[in-house]
Amino acid sequence: MLRALGAFGPIATTADAPAWLGAVTGLVFFAGGSCVLLKAIYGALDSNQGGPPPAAPAPVRLFYNILSIGIVVGLGTLFSWVAFGPGERHFSGSGAFLGPVGGRAMFGLGAILTFLSLIWPAIRWWKRRND
Repeated sequence: MLRALGAFGPIATTADAPAWLGAVTGLVFFAGGSCVLLKAIYGALDSNQGGPPPAAPAPVRLFYNILSIGIVVGLGTLFSWVAFGPGERHFSGSGAFLGPVGGRAMFGLGAILTFLSLIWPAIRWWKRRND
């Protein structure tokens, strides 16, 4: 993430991989590691809870939730760029027989599902809050 942000000198942005893409990827890994660290600090690492224990301070729970949202937004952004970004894409693996159009379609579907997984709970929360 620091390299993509230019902390170690300027890097050129290309159509194949713009600099912001590296920053978003770094943010996803940083946020994921931070969430694991917060759960370890507050003793919930081996639990099946979705976050830190209820005994954790409210600012810690808020920070954890913000990091979690950052992971989902970051992954959706990455999938969106692969699906809809400029330039040619090359896919390999078992699904490569679909070609670049099929690969972009699958990443587009992944992007849509990722953002829906963020929007749907927000709508449910808003409805419960206003009832």
